[in-house]
Amino acid sequence: QGRKIDCGIGSKQQKIAVSPLVTILSIRGGASDSKMQNIVRSILSSQSLPSPIKQFIQLVCKLVENITGMRILPSKKETRKSNGKRRVNEVFVEETIGTKARRPKSQKNLPEEVAEEIECAIDSEPRKKKKITSSAKSNTKSTPNVATDESSSTKKDEPSKLAKKTNARPDAASKKFLSNNLKSSNPNYRIQRELKEFLTSPPPGLSVKISGKNVRLWIITLSMPNNCIYAGETYKLRVQFPNDYPTSPPSVYFLPPTPRHEHVYTNGDICLSLLGKDWRPIMTAQSLAQAIMSILCGAQGKSLPMDNSRHAGNKPGQKQDDWVYHDDNC
Repeated sequence: QGRKIDCGIGSKQQKIAVSPLVTILSIRGGASDSKMQNIVRSILSSQSLPSPIKQFIQLVCKLVENITGMRILPSKKETRKSNGKRRVNEVFVEETIGTKARRPKSQKNLPEEVAEEIECAIDSEPRKKKKITSSAKSNTKSTPNVATDESSSTKKDEPSKLAKKTNARPDAASKKFLSNNLKSSNPNYRIQRELKEFLTSPPPGLSVKISGKNVRLWIITLSMPNNCIYAGETYKLRVQFPNDYPTSPPSVYFLPPTPRHEHVYTNGDICLSLLGKDWRPIMTAQSLAQAIMSILCGAQGKSLPMDNSRHAGNKPGQKQDDWVYHDDNC
């Protein structure tokens, strides 16, 4: 549609119908560049004009700009605000955050340049998401490696722990005894449980094995440490479990050669109240062996008990019900 404007030709003013292109060419001085650019923008954004005509109009506008020095075509820099973002882009970004990239309803009426920038924003938005997802994938890929490293390190550490625990290899009789699935009502159930605990985590310097086929007869070996007067020496304890065990304490004495100690008789008997009046059913053969080991390690000198000559001829391992102990330390 043409517009009617006043064309100052001589002293007369005539009102004529002209096209928008003639309007642009006829405007002088009074109209600012921004108004011209708005007019050109509205022409180029018209959907009724075919693209060849729009291209022709752009060429003509560039020619006019070169001749007159006026700025007719809208530029991207001038259409941006001071913060460097278009209002249309801001609205579009607000609408597309957290949702799928959808085009605003007013995009049909926007200029091609604005529409192109919006399309670029639409195309760049999924790319950002792809980058995020790719980094997330890389993180997820890296985490299994850490897990495998941790599992491999634990697997490497496990054999060393097992090696420490399995240093004391059980003898054939002990293996056979432990392989039996005994019930708690069985009289040997408590002994089997103690033997398993002893072999699983033996105290330092102590080892155990079953003597022959009798599961109630143990031989505990004491390997003396270097920080005592019995350093490097080895002694053996004979442990016999009575029928009423653990109500009654086991019979414990040294096999020859016996250590020379003020609480150990030469026949192998040990002056220890835990083997008599201080015995409790919660105690074990392992705890008794540890107590005897502690007595030997705490000795300041090697000497025999004061009544050794009177007791040395007795049979070892008898009950200590009527014993009078030398002091409170044993």
